[in-house]
Amino acid sequence: MRMTLELTTREARRLWADFLRRLDWANRDLAGPERAEARAEAIAHIAEDMAVLELPDEADRLREALTRFGIPAAPPPAWRKPLAIVLHYLAIMVMGASGLVILILLHMTLMEALNPASVGLYIYPGDNVLTLSYEAQDGARELLGGWFIPTFLMISALGSAALYGLWHVALSPTGPVSRWMRP
Repeated sequence: MRMTLELTTREARRLWADFLRRLDWANRDLAGPERAEARAEAIAHIAEDMAVLELPDEADRLREALTRFGIPAAPPPAWRKPLAIVLHYLAIMVMGASGLVILILLHMTLMEALNPASVGLYIYPGDNVLTLSYEAQDGARELLGGWFIPTFLMISALGSAALYGLWHVALSPTGPVSRWMRP
């Protein structure tokens, strides 16, 4: 049985179409027959409610009946899923590149512990470019000295925490971006 509501005003038809769209979105996880049954029950309930309401305007009667029934949440905007997919894959690329940089910094920290005379962060006089090197640079001044290991461990820890935060937001199955990707 397919029951519909015959509405005459444009506003009432707009309200009804919006309600049906929301109802279908709210029941999207139900099987086809169960979804159809839930929709038919909602239509019957609202039609019955509209028949007993004594408001002069059809749109007002429908609005009141929908309020009594309970209006389901609206589906997400159409732009959200493509944006979530772009953010998801962008996060994967950022995490891959940043993870490699963190591994390099940790490797430099290990090499500094094994060979403290050569490994370091150097700067040449009159130059503003920092050089991270495995060998002592002639004519360059080492910047961090004994603070190299604690500084690079701190940078690696902060970078790892930032990557975890990015994973939690963009890649975790319970994160907001992953939830946006679900139908």
